[in-house]
Amino acid sequence: MQVTTGRLMQMIKYPRFCFNMGMVVSACLWFMGNSVAAPYTPKETSEVVATWKVFNATDQQMSLDDISDFIEQGQYPGEADYRYGRAKAWLQAKMANTSPNAQTYYLYARVLQHQHQFDRAIKALERSIELKPTAINSWLLKANIHLVQGDIVGARQACLTLMGKADILLISTCALEVTSQNGKLVESYKELARLYELYQPSDEPEKSWIVQILADMALKQGLAEQALDYLNQAGMGNAPVSLLALWSDVQLSLNQHQQVYDKLSKVVSQNAIQDDALLLRLAIAEKQLGNTVKWQWAFAQRVKLREQRQDSLHASDLANYYLKVDIQPKKALYWAKINWQVARQANDRILLEQAKELFKKTENDKKSVQVSRNLSLDNVAS
Repeated sequence: MQVTTGRLMQMIKYPRFCFNMGMVVSACLWFMGNSVAAPYTPKETSEVVATWKVFNATDQQMSLDDISDFIEQGQYPGEADYRYGRAKAWLQAKMANTSPNAQTYYLYARVLQHQHQFDRAIKALERSIELKPTAINSWLLKANIHLVQGDIVGARQACLTLMGKADILLISTCALEVTSQNGKLVESYKELARLYELYQPSDEPEKSWIVQILADMALKQGLAEQALDYLNQAGMGNAPVSLLALWSDVQLSLNQHQQVYDKLSKVVSQNAIQDDALLLRLAIAEKQLGNTVKWQWAFAQRVKLREQRQDSLHASDLANYYLKVDIQPKKALYWAKINWQVARQANDRILLEQAKELFKKTENDKKSVQVSRNLSLDNVAS
């Protein structure tokens, strides 16, 4: 699944309710926190590659609101691996020792979603909704996951269930995101743009979520400048991984490789744990600039580690790497197919099609070369 196929949004808070739109994105989804382990395999068992706090007595007293806030920070560069893993342990402990409520199941589903355990996440959300049918968070996340799985009907139904539970802009954004993935991109984009201008959300996280969806829709239509206009409204000061990834994709489509290189190299260098989504785009920009190979080498080490583990969680990043950095059609197609097994949004389909096209072209080129060689041999023989 691609990052822009899974935006991991900030919690959007209202006087009456709050929600989170989860990731690549792209439904509210663009998992965008595609974070990663260290970019190399330690050679010594004593080598320290990262330091994290251990559990203590205070951890056992973590409230669900504390855990929610803790998870929320996982969308930012360098944070996802540590925060989601720890939050999962906390939630599992709570579920083992007490009777889980709707919020517990929802938070657990968010962790499972990040780890691409979509079927388990859906089951957790169903339990959350069973306990609290008006749980807006759970319905939105359920719509996101259905969309990632290519289940348009399930996603649409989850969005429509929000009728009477949420405001019109939220419901419309959810539904139009789904519709845009079902052959009506142009119409969905125009309608969402109209509604956004009409209602002008004052809540900053909600605004950021909507403009990212609009930017993604615009980019899919080749309207990069419009996409950039929307992203500029989101603010890039303390941007989550999903927003940085989408901004980079827009800039790369405009051939603004230096801007991507300058911004992402600064962000990535500031974190001990480097996110795959950002490192990949940094490597792409660096290759186009042709000045250094620092980040290409760093991501190559990451790719080696991922392949050793057969890490399907980052399959889209690996496919893009072999399409755009170290061009290897066979490997690009292999990882694009792996990605398609779990993620079936529009961007995932496009990735698979690009990989197939490159592989087919390479095979045809090989055949053409072989035909030319055979003709040359025939001429020599005659």
